[in-house]
Formats: sequence, structure tokens, C-alpha cells
Amino acid sequence: MVGTAMVLLALPTALQAAQARMTSNIVRTLASEDASFGGCMAQLRDSVMEATGLDCEGKWVTFSCAGEHTSKATARRLYDSAQLAFVTGRRAMLTLDDERKHNSYCFVSRIDVLGD
Repeated sequence: MVGTAMVLLALPTALQAAQARMTSNIVRTLASEDASFGGCMAQLRDSVMEATGLDCEGKWVTFSCAGEHTSKATARRLYDSAQLAFVTGRRAMLTLDDERKHNSYCFVSRIDVLGD
């Protein structure tokens, strides 16, 4: 009986995706014709691991343009926003998910390009 209660208490936590938000400048973008690293990525000025505590690799994040973690159209819009932040030099607020990854790089499920 006690064992069942413990499992039920732990269940909601185990089902939640590990997500966090961070703000950073984008210093580099990457797009490839194959599905390597999800097909498109951005390098952040700030380290993802230090800023969020998530299990993410270094300063790169993926938008999954290959369509594995979201639709290709949605991924492209996310990546377009990252490129906008990169070219304008504006900071971006990103929602990262360390349960959806490409090659150990966390998936960006939302990006907001910030104003002045």
C-alpha cells in the first residue's frame, strides 16, 4: 500500500518535461540540408547548462527543422526568429526542453525576440 502511494506521488514529476527559460544573444546560426543536429541550430552567447540547470550540451540549441520534435513549418518559424535576433543583435528569450534533443543539444520550443 505504501509502495503504491510512493509511485503515485512520483508519477506527475516523472511525466513532466524538463523545461527552462533563458535570455541570451545569438552569436551564430547553422542550417544543413540533412537532419544533422535537427537540421538547424543557433549558438548562444551564454551557456545553456549554466543558465538553466538543464541537461543540455554547451551553447548550441536546436529548432528541429528536420521535423522530429515539431512540424517543419513551426521549426522554420522558430529558426527564422533566431536569425532575426542574430542579424539585429537583439537578445532572445528561449524556452528549452532537455527531454527533446538532437545529438545532446536541447530543443527550443519557443523564442521571443526582445526589443530595446
